[in-house]
Amino acid sequence: MMWLLLFSGNAEMLEEPQQADYDGMLEQMEASELLALMEKVKDRLKALGVADAQPVNLFIDKKFTIRLNSINGPAMPLRPLVKALFVLFLRHPEGILLKERDRYRQELEEIYSAISPNTASEAVSARIGRLVNLQDNSFSEKASVLNARLEELLPAGTAEDYKIHGYNGHPRRVPLNPMFVHWTATGTEATT
Repeated sequence: MMWLLLFSGNAEMLEEPQQADYDGMLEQMEASELLALMEKVKDRLKALGVADAQPVNLFIDKKFTIRLNSINGPAMPLRPLVKALFVLFLRHPEGILLKERDRYRQELEEIYSAISPNTASEAVSARIGRLVNLQDNSFSEKASVLNARLEELLPAGTAEDYKIHGYNGHPRRVPLNPMFVHWTATGTEATT
């Protein structure tokens, strides 16, 4: 498939190597050949309309304001519960089993209280209780809202790495490399 993408002008004349051949071919290539191949792939992807997506750095302060690309960058406008869920998953890159989400209740309450400091503790407890309740759909609703908002807020082609992903019985996680998440000590700005 890779060869067809690169040379689709004459795709009918090409014969794609067998899968096992890719590794052998790549091992035989010199660094300059690999770099040239990578450039051709990037050019072909651009021609197909796939953006040259660069990861967005997230800067998160002690009040859990999430800023894009720098400590002074624009804040991500997320609703408090949606933001609390996102922060929880960013804090746990290993993932979270949905059936064990009640284990994160206290942490979620602390995050939510920092995001929304004027909310009464009873209201915080009730909202987080719904989020971690296995019989309530609140978690799925908030995860869906988050994933949709990320599509709107992040550059084209980058949102998938920031969304909550997973399958039943396996941990849900945000696949973003943790090196793109920066936890800062600041927090004097009002949260969104």
